[in-house]
Amino acid sequence: MAMVTTIWAALLALLLAAPLPALADDLADFADAVERAELQYRIALRTLESSGREQTAAEVRLFREALQEAVAQLDKRPLPKPEGGESDESYAATMMQIDMAVIGALIVIDIGSREAARAALTPIGERLAKLRERVEKR
Repeated sequence: MAMVTTIWAALLALLLAAPLPALADDLADFADAVERAELQYRIALRTLESSGREQTAAEVRLFREALQEAVAQLDKRPLPKPEGGESDESYAATMMQIDMAVIGALIVIDIGSREAARAALTPIGERLAKLRERVEKR
C-alpha cells in the first residue's frame, strides 16, 4: 500500500511540474510570432521601396496577419508574468497600437504617397523592435 501511495505522489508531482515548461513554450511561441511579424514588416518596407502601391499594400496586409498571429498567441494562454514585470494587458495594448498604426499606413498607401507611407511605417518598426526587446528580456 505504501508503494502505491509513493507512486501516486510521484505522479502528482510530475503533473504539477508539467505546466512550467508549457508556460516557457508559450513565451517562446509568442516571441517566434513577434519575430515572424517583424520579418514580414521588413519585407513590406522593401516592397514599398521597390514596387507599386498594390504590392506594398498586399505585403502590409500580410504583416498585419502575422501581427494578429502574435495576438492569437497571447489569447491562447497568458504569458508567465515575471516579478515586477509587465502583464499580458500591456503586450495586448502595444499590439493594438501597432495594429491601429498599420491600418493608418494602409490608408496612406492607398492614397499613393510613398514618402507618407514610409513615414507611417517607420514608427511601426520601432514599436515592433521595442516589443521584441521586451519579450526577449522575459
